[in-house]
Amino acid sequence: MFEIMGPPQSDFLTRSLELTLVNWFQLDLFDLLFVITAVVFNLQITGVYLAGKQKRLDLVKRFGAVMLSLTLPLAIVYLYYLAVGRATWITIAFIFIFLYMFVELLFDFILKIDFRKEPALHIPYIILFYIVEFVFIAVAFSINATSGYLVSISFWILLAALIYSFWPQMKERFSSQ
Repeated sequence: MFEIMGPPQSDFLTRSLELTLVNWFQLDLFDLLFVITAVVFNLQITGVYLAGKQKRLDLVKRFGAVMLSLTLPLAIVYLYYLAVGRATWITIAFIFIFLYMFVELLFDFILKIDFRKEPALHIPYIILFYIVEFVFIAVAFSINATSGYLVSISFWILLAALIYSFWPQMKERFSSQ
């Protein structure tokens, strides 16, 4: 009369996990390299924000140097994308990534100027940074949804670290108004 049944199965969750794993195992090596590099880029910037909050300039420089070293895997991916004929918008979008890396190298490591205190330099730099973030997310979504969400999550972690690093200043600024 009563049938003993096991725990309820979540077909949706099981299928989603299977699709996610299949997506990752079917990724082209260069697409995987791009996604990993984009996530590491965001985590390095997160590290810069958190180390800056703690006034650990030695760590800020290390995180920055590691972030700049990501230019090499990005260049490899870029050359591959050119060779296989990826969408033109993707190859053009990489120019913004390389421009950002060049500006970062030039201002922070070669000229060693504190451009973040100069609005005429800092505002275009911030705009370029967010264009690069958009490129990372858009290219990741062009690979597959799982990659796009992974890069997006790493970007939200970066934003959380940015808010955390400026929280006392933001709190003070808004409470005085």
